[in-house]
Amino acid sequence: MKKGFFIVMIITLLGFICPSIAEDKVTITVNQFVSHVALDAAYNGLVKSLEEREILPNKVKIIMANAQGNIGNSAQIAKHQASAKPEFMVAIATPSAQTLMKAKTDTSTLAFLAVSDPEAINLTNRADIIGVADNPPIEELIEKITQIFPDIKNIGVIFNYGEINSIKTVERLEKVLKDRNIILKKIAITNSNDIKNAFNKLIGEVNLIYIPQDNTVVSALASMVSMSRANKIPLIANDPTLVDQGVMMALGTNYFRSGEQLGNMIADLIEGKKLEKNIQNTNIKELKINDEVVKEFGIVIPENIKRGEN
Repeated sequence: MKKGFFIVMIITLLGFICPSIAEDKVTITVNQFVSHVALDAAYNGLVKSLEEREILPNKVKIIMANAQGNIGNSAQIAKHQASAKPEFMVAIATPSAQTLMKAKTDTSTLAFLAVSDPEAINLTNRADIIGVADNPPIEELIEKITQIFPDIKNIGVIFNYGEINSIKTVERLEKVLKDRNIILKKIAITNSNDIKNAFNKLIGEVNLIYIPQDNTVVSALASMVSMSRANKIPLIANDPTLVDQGVMMALGTNYFRSGEQLGNMIADLIEGKKLEKNIQNTNIKELKINDEVVKEFGIVIPENIKRGEN
């Protein structure tokens, strides 16, 4: 009797000293494709929401890995994470979502962030996939741009042809501009080392340059901002987090809030609640203007746009 009693006491004490022994934690793996301001914000929002729901660190452990912009790295990370059979596998950015899709098992739920077109990569209509889509409001952005620059004739875009999200975004942008008789000058690249040469091809050819939600391009944003200022060619985007880095104006997803949104979806599932929708659109849209760039370039922003009106 005494021996049995002491065994129970030891197990109980171990439970107080090391709760993970007494109760297994839910494992969430994260495969982030590359580090840049938008994707980092998405991850930070995810973590914050789990902390605010008091799930992290008490009930959840996060295993985070970054592919450093390399699709091969992302695939290896996906295989390694899938082998642990975590409850949730979070993909931050489209390339990571694609590699996790191939690697995941039926025991894991794929959860994605920073994916512009989930349908294009077959992430929709599946019970084992949840996520927050960041479909960029291109039409609204161009509407505001034509108010600021009523005589604009040409817009440039640099994008990685290897990123399906970028291809779809550029296709949408081209259609929106064509309806307004604005020519889109497209420069495709394969890696961030091509940025300088691509930008030089646009100098003298375009009035503005649009930055898509392209991980290759955004990871080289500092170089683009430097060339933008040197050549007085404003940058615009659908990612407000880029404005503080030197983009003139952006309208679109707040990635930190998107991360929080996904974190709350995961928390709901952990708590046994049913999601209203497995795939949700980001519920926060933000307009940001870089006043320093506007002043430096001598651009006049109409008051209705400053106030965030259409």
